[in-house]
Amino acid sequence: MKRNDLWINYPWVIFYFKFILSSLRILKPSRKGIEENEMEKKRQWLLTTTLFISLGLAACGSQSVLSQADANTQTTTKTSTTSTTQTASYFEASDLTATYDESKASKISLQGTTATVSGDGVTVNGSTVEITKGGTYIVEGTASKVQLKVAAGKEDEVQIVFKNATLKNTEAPLLVDSAKKVILTLADGTKNEVSDESTSTVKGAIYSDSDLTINGKGSLTVTGAASNAIKSKDGIRIVDATVTTTAKKHGVAANDFVNVSGATLNLTVDEDGIHSDNEDDVLLGNIYLTNTKITVNAGDDGINASNTMLIDEGATIDVQKSEEGLEARLIHQVGGTVTVKSSDDGLNAKDWTLESSEGQGPGQQTKTVKAEAANVKNLEQAGEVKIVIDGGTLTVDAEGDGLDANGSIEINGGTVVVNGPTSGANAALDYDDNGKLNGGTVLFVDNGEMTMGFGSDSSQAFLMASVQGTAGTTVEVVDSSGKTVASLKASKAFSTVLISSPEIKEGEKYTIKVGSNSTTATASKQAANIGGRPGQGGPGGGGQPGQGGPGGQPGQGGRPGGR
Repeated sequence: MKRNDLWINYPWVIFYFKFILSSLRILKPSRKGIEENEMEKKRQWLLTTTLFISLGLAACGSQSVLSQADANTQTTTKTSTTSTTQTASYFEASDLTATYDESKASKISLQGTTATVSGDGVTVNGSTVEITKGGTYIVEGTASKVQLKVAAGKEDEVQIVFKNATLKNTEAPLLVDSAKKVILTLADGTKNEVSDESTSTVKGAIYSDSDLTINGKGSLTVTGAASNAIKSKDGIRIVDATVTTTAKKHGVAANDFVNVSGATLNLTVDEDGIHSDNEDDVLLGNIYLTNTKITVNAGDDGINASNTMLIDEGATIDVQKSEEGLEARLIHQVGGTVTVKSSDDGLNAKDWTLESSEGQGPGQQTKTVKAEAANVKNLEQAGEVKIVIDGGTLTVDAEGDGLDANGSIEINGGTVVVNGPTSGANAALDYDDNGKLNGGTVLFVDNGEMTMGFGSDSSQAFLMASVQGTAGTTVEVVDSSGKTVASLKASKAFSTVLISSPEIKEGEKYTIKVGSNSTTATASKQAANIGGRPGQGGPGGGGQPGQGGPGGQPGQGGRPGGR
């Protein structure tokens, strides 16, 4: 989407600019004393400020709404800023309005194995109900072996209103063949259902070749017996609706983006709960979540994006079962509450355009560009492979790595709790390039085989120590005055702890209590690894292996980063 040109659309701004400049030229330094000179400076400052405020207001008035690509690129390139002010960039006005005029709408009444229609733009041909032009269409009733098909013009926007509609068919009960955009509105308080059969050859019970929006304060249950429950070749937006899916593959899947606001999603799937994947453009395949509640039971990833996953304020995400909880090139949590349980990595930042092999360095990984990625659009603009936590609460229970980045990890705020693996060559923390701890509260436990600390350019100190505990044990950190500065109730057995909070100060000693046992450690901003990872120097906490200062011994072995 092209933005309007400020100087062309608002010529008066040029005039005003010249006027302010001329005013500034009139104001000459006063020679009547220090007080008058200061007054003249203040007047110049006020005029200059007025100029820039005016220009800013003019620019805001002239700028059109950001396109999806713009919004996603902005998020990718500016990972250190919050996104709450950009929420509108992820939704269009029609997505946020679930209203419709029933008196002007065409009607579709589902009846057994067929349907009856009234109004313009819709016809019935056997078991197929076809919408051929833009407008509003109200669907009511129950039908099996019936397909609702949208074959409108490429510039047509179609609104389909479900009012207690049940639609079942062998192949894609709701199929969008062509349209500029389709909005599926769930009428307030209604219960609606769409399901296909295991023999379907279409990749979704609800399948769209165009952008698809689901909105309204009704509920929708979708069963994808053959493949995905809801699938779009472009993008999907879900606003306010309650959506429940059961799927052989993914629950909600799109090529370009999945944006969710104010909704409730309950996703039970054999593969990914939410899946956004684009193999043609590295800047697409994005997910944005805000003010929404998502519960996932997944056979593969809880939520997966090939590019950026942005978790904004008000998002409550509960991945109750997964192989990997959250996976994307960039995982950025601004706020909200995220809980992940995984049989492999809890959070995994990876670049699908790269393949890995065992090498040297913090993450023991050598990166090689895949041959098939050579023709991917915008490959040179790909953002960092990174996990960024700016705020909110993140709780991870992982049997693989808790936080795993084939790039960097940066924690700037919030509360991050990781119950890491109880066995094997995994740890609560694993990064290949850099790990920075700049703020927040961090409470990690793992098995001690591959424990990794943060990098030396962190601005907040942390504690690491080898200390054993069982599931349900409370880990308590006490300062020299006897004050508890951090505590964690571990959900599983552990041999190593890593703890940090703003109250923990570099160079000071703390007592770490685990049940009736205790040990001491010195807070440091330098990397301190335990177990099989290479030691990186710095002061030691409790004199543990691979953690020491000048005399510390490097760990043995190492492993590639996450998958």
